[in-house]
Amino acid sequence: MLHLKKCISCYVTPHLSFGFYFYDGFLRDATLFRLHSYSWSLHCISTSLLPGFFALRHLVSYTLRIIAWACFALDCRREIGNMSADTVGKTITCKAAVAWEAGQELSIEDIEVAPPKANEVRIEIYYTGVCHTDAYTLSGKDPEGAFPIVLGHEGAGIVESVGEGVTSVKPGDYVVALYTPECKEYGTSRFKCKGKDLLHFMGTSTFSQYTVVADISVVAITPEAPMDRTCLLGCGITTGYGAAVETAKVEEGSNVAIFGAGCVGLSVIQGAVQKKAGKIIVVDVNNSKKAWAEKFGATDFVNPTELKGQSIQEKLIEMTDGGCDYTFDCTGNVGVMRAALEACHKGWGQSIVIGVAAAAGQEISTRPFQLVTGRVWKGCAFGGIKGRSQLPQLVDDYMKGKLKVDEFITHRQPLKGINQAFDDMKKGDCIRCVVNMRE
Repeated sequence: MLHLKKCISCYVTPHLSFGFYFYDGFLRDATLFRLHSYSWSLHCISTSLLPGFFALRHLVSYTLRIIAWACFALDCRREIGNMSADTVGKTITCKAAVAWEAGQELSIEDIEVAPPKANEVRIEIYYTGVCHTDAYTLSGKDPEGAFPIVLGHEGAGIVESVGEGVTSVKPGDYVVALYTPECKEYGTSRFKCKGKDLLHFMGTSTFSQYTVVADISVVAITPEAPMDRTCLLGCGITTGYGAAVETAKVEEGSNVAIFGAGCVGLSVIQGAVQKKAGKIIVVDVNNSKKAWAEKFGATDFVNPTELKGQSIQEKLIEMTDGGCDYTFDCTGNVGVMRAALEACHKGWGQSIVIGVAAAAGQEISTRPFQLVTGRVWKGCAFGGIKGRSQLPQLVDDYMKGKLKVDEFITHRQPLKGINQAFDDMKKGDCIRCVVNMRE
């Protein structure tokens, strides 16, 4: 299989034989390139020319990078071609993190992944994020949760094969799985383990080295984007950013309050900054999140547990001279959802609910007066972003340095450490943990 490794050395022999490994700065994920596999060398250059050679080191380095990219492209085409030829139309056995029952740790199992049927795509997953939604379902609190299941919905990989009628992607495409669309064909499964069918999760199931999704649940992106970053655009970052940019359509100079400074909340900050909001207030009970909020562009930070004789609603109304134009709940706490609404300005304030409720059966409530005076309560999914038409642009923005993604990754784990990734997520210092599905 095609493995992307990180380079740790770069050297040139006295005779300038190119039998070495080096890092290509053009590739954000420090991809390893091996030129000696192509037996390329420059024996025509003698050691007497070394001074002149090193005087032109930058030009040579640039040339080598171009060669490296060509090698990488050839490797990809060769490996993907071999992979597809060997596995198309066949059941694949691979590793997956299986949730056999609620409240139990995931179990690393060998599972069978059936080939895609009409309008389906089989993807080799390279990296996946671990999200609070996965933990919510695994906990058993999700009323729609069912077991056994392969969880995961923030994944990036390469298309291995496609079913009949698929035209949007092709084998070899670099893709991000999309959890928002649905295939509308319920009761079917492409996973099997120990003779039992495994359920799919949110149409993606990225906790498996191979997964099958509907063709409307996948989008092709530029192969230059590192998959250990783009996987996070499959949920958290896009959800928060889109909530500000697409769902709320934050206006320039407006006052914004964001409840919860995790991955989604920090992404809302990004969206508010992009829309040139005036005051961006972050509300969180963890004071260590203040530095994170400021790093992403927040202007103010409030810890509601430290307020004396004042509710968070009253504090925000005071700070914004009448109330916020936009508030965002990223906590999943129904009490916080109410506070976020009531902190909005009368007449036009909007409160966007993003967080997943922490316990089954909980309901949101407020006095009707809060709504009839002009406030709006609104929900959003995936930030209102249209995955197949808009996500590629977010990837491009990331590649151009316009969208923060790297900064969210605080922890990493191999597939065998995925349960530790869930433990990491519960810690206050974890924003996002990325799991390498190939390790």
